Amino acid sequence: MAAPAPKEQPPSPPPDDRMRDSVVRFEERRRRWAAEAGRTLVVAVAVAGVGWLIVIPAVAGFALGHWLDSRYGTGIMFAAGLGLLGLVFGCWSAWRRLARQREEHRGGR
Repeated sequence: MAAPAPKEQPPSPPPDDRMRDSVVRFEERRRRWAAEAGRTLVVAVAVAGVGWLIVIPAVAGFALGHWLDSRYGTGIMFAAGLGLLGLVFGCWSAWRRLARQREEHRGGR
């Protein structure tokens, strides 16, 4: 039996062309990395802002509840209830904001 004929390899580009292609690819990657670095900073700041959206209503609810409890002598009834209500409101606000940002991000593609 005869051995199968070897596949012919396409001619390789001259070394100058390979170097040029490599430099072009590197520059494209560098530009893409630079563009993504700015977006990651924006995302980090946005996530920190989402944390504040949760904390501020919860603390405000607890503070208002504590004031009402001290005024009417009701133990921790108002503080617990309003603190929990503030936490729920803050989580809902954060969820809405993240959903809106995700939609904007998908629309921007």
